[in-house]
Amino acid sequence: MSLTTHLSLVGLAGVLSASALACVVEQDRHGYGSSGPTASPPPGGGTGGDVGATGGSTTPVLVDVDTGRTMSAQPGDGLGVFVEYQAGGHWHVWWTCDTNKTNQSCPMDVKITMPASATGPFTNAKADGASPSGTSPLTATPTQLESITTTTTGVDGMTFDTAAGAIITLEASIGSLKDGSFIFFVQNGKINGGFTGKLTDPLQLEGSAP
Repeated sequence: MSLTTHLSLVGLAGVLSASALACVVEQDRHGYGSSGPTASPPPGGGTGGDVGATGGSTTPVLVDVDTGRTMSAQPGDGLGVFVEYQAGGHWHVWWTCDTNKTNQSCPMDVKITMPASATGPFTNAKADGASPSGTSPLTATPTQLESITTTTTGVDGMTFDTAAGAIITLEASIGSLKDGSFIFFVQNGKINGGFTGKLTDPLQLEGSAP
């Protein structure tokens, strides 16, 4: 894949074990330390291109997300927005808060967009988790999904479908904080492809070919 902005990868201190990956994140709010998040291997493999990042750039960078991998993180123990992709254009974006460490909630605003010129709209969009009022926190149009939640010790998120190969743009805010250090995905079998710099927020993502 050709990227306008592209940096070489730097390996994480943690290495891939038989079934888990470790990622280190330190920010003003608590991200996930060496105990998480973890990523499981896909059922049939899956590879992606290299991560590109521009620490501080406002231009979204495009990254690949391994097909068929899932991630796990302990709700309430760290702040993170996680992206998973399944073959055929099936996406799952979910997030957790650091309430167990801060005794504070996370006012989350997560937007997913794609260009109007893209092949096909968002379909089958559904919210994960339930707001206190019992109503869905997800609003959807053919080209944008937005979920606004107050996340504490649970998991909130959304599932949706796109055309296979579609590129989506993720933008995540935690209150007034917008920081790519809190965005996680699996690329080339590693959390964020092993890249240790700061990802852009917004960030463009594309599911890798299975």
